Amino acid sequence: MRINFRTQIIATMILVIVGFISSLWFNKDIYYNLAWAFTGLVFFINPVYPQNIVRLERKDAEKGIRIAGMILVFIGLTNGFGI
Repeated sequence: MRINFRTQIIATMILVIVGFISSLWFNKDIYYNLAWAFTGLVFFINPVYPQNIVRLERKDAEKGIRIAGMILVFIGLTNGFGI
């Protein structure tokens, strides 16, 4: 079962907010970085996009989403987001 774009965006927003709050609470930025890395991983595994905005072919759009997801994983794991 694949989830749609809106549901995935809401779930990853909640994940990033929880990661941010836990980073502030525990005073370690690793939680925020892992939240962004997990967000990228979610978009790499399930590359969804809004159908009415993207005018690309499905294969090209999914490829672009997967590349963006891997960039988020790389930035999250290399401590790109710090508090």
